[in-house]
Amino acid sequence: MLCEWLNRPHMRAHYQKTPITIEEVHGKYSERLSPSHPTRCHIARYYGEPFGMLQCYLLRNYPDFASEIGEHDGVAVDLFIGEERFIGKGFGKAMLRSYVLNVVPSIFPQDCKCFICHAKENKIAIRGSLSAGFLPYRDVIERGVESLLLSFDRPI
Repeated sequence: MLCEWLNRPHMRAHYQKTPITIEEVHGKYSERLSPSHPTRCHIARYYGEPFGMLQCYLLRNYPDFASEIGEHDGVAVDLFIGEERFIGKGFGKAMLRSYVLNVVPSIFPQDCKCFICHAKENKIAIRGSLSAGFLPYRDVIERGVESLLLSFDRPI
């Protein structure tokens, strides 16, 4: 499922820019299933049907990325919708908001600030994060791409 999603045309622009093999997906994501891995991955479902993936991690566990965005404390969140028919219907907003309010606190209860970073040209993702309650934080260059870092302060 994950390999199929990552190879879909809508993933090329912003998330998985080149084709990826099942072996590469296994190599990258299978280790993240371990509770000791610093990145936690989750599948979003709608009435049992998988449609997207989210992940979260403490910025301090990834110092190179933290330096790139200029933040070393807090939780970074990433997501994508793999099933195209779920795009543009509010699922991104719902899965992101639910994730930062319910899932992230159960994993990282001590960290109340969440960050998400989108390429500035990815207007759909930015709009979805804004509608989920994230606020523009600052402009950054992520992997050479002009991006917008957004933040979400989770209530304690």
